[in-house]
Amino acid sequence: MLKLPLKLSKLNSQRMLGNDIVDLRLAKIQSNWKRQNYLSKIFVPSEQHLIYGSQDPEIVVWQLWSMKEAAYKIVNRNTGARFYGPKEFVCNLLPNNIWGNGTVQYQRETFLTHSFLKADYVHSLCLSLDAHPEQIRVIPLENKGNYQDVFNSGCDGISLQKNKCGLPEIYLESTGIIHPATVSHHGAFCFVAFLT
Repeated sequence: MLKLPLKLSKLNSQRMLGNDIVDLRLAKIQSNWKRQNYLSKIFVPSEQHLIYGSQDPEIVVWQLWSMKEAAYKIVNRNTGARFYGPKEFVCNLLPNNIWGNGTVQYQRETFLTHSFLKADYVHSLCLSLDAHPEQIRVIPLENKGNYQDVFNSGCDGISLQKNKCGLPEIYLESTGIIHPATVSHHGAFCFVAFLT
């Protein structure tokens, strides 16, 4: 993957949403986050401090990772660039008394995040600052190869499609309006999210 400095001039003009899911059972099998240098390759020192200072470091690892991935999806949609640079997305956790329980900083942009910490998964939503949480619609699915077909057969009045760049979109059949969407799947879980 390319590692490029990206310009994000489009972000301020669009409401954007990203989402990411981590199946904790599968993550435990696939990733040994405790191995030497693993955390330092992905997380900046302030994020490592959050992990080591937590009562449940493993959950915080996957929460921060999902926050970074959700923010990356916004950047990728706006720039078209694919790159690997997890330390370029810097996470911060906030008190849980507001909708967003975290932020992700990328260059000069700040994104608001909310993570749902469940027994079997961590799911993070990431918003550009001009979007509002009440505009989010999230549809959970089983993670199967045909998630688009399952979504389209189970949701009346809307359909999931991909644009010419291969990015997901929600098409509202009654109005013909298209909303950018974000799809995340890992292990047993799949979440489709979009702003209305």
